[in-house]
Amino acid sequence: MIVNRIRQMYEITAENVALDMDRVTAAYERLDTLLENRRYLVGDRFSRADLTLAALAAPMWRPPEHSTRWPLDELYPHEIEAFRARFAKTRTREHVLRMYREHRLPKLDARGAFAATPAA
Repeated sequence: MIVNRIRQMYEITAENVALDMDRVTAAYERLDTLLENRRYLVGDRFSRADLTLAALAAPMWRPPEHSTRWPLDELYPHEIEAFRARFAKTRTREHVLRMYREHRLPKLDARGAFAATPAA
């Protein structure tokens, strides 16, 4: 019952899902084109544009530097994993993960000191 209400409230229909998948695909294609010959989205250094893209795409790519502990891969529906796989080799994905690696501040522990980073 709750699932049906949520689907209705957010207008989740097969048609809207297909349209949204097309929109995401178009956005990734455009971003990949922008990132073809540059390190950052705007200019030659990290900017709000990079921060925004990284923040919005984090749930899809689950960077380890993010403070969220993402659910295990096997807990996601197959359709979500298949959708992620479509974009797994994109410049955009690599850009998002690199922004977290290179521009995310180290985590602080309970005392306010930099937390130890696990060895890679």
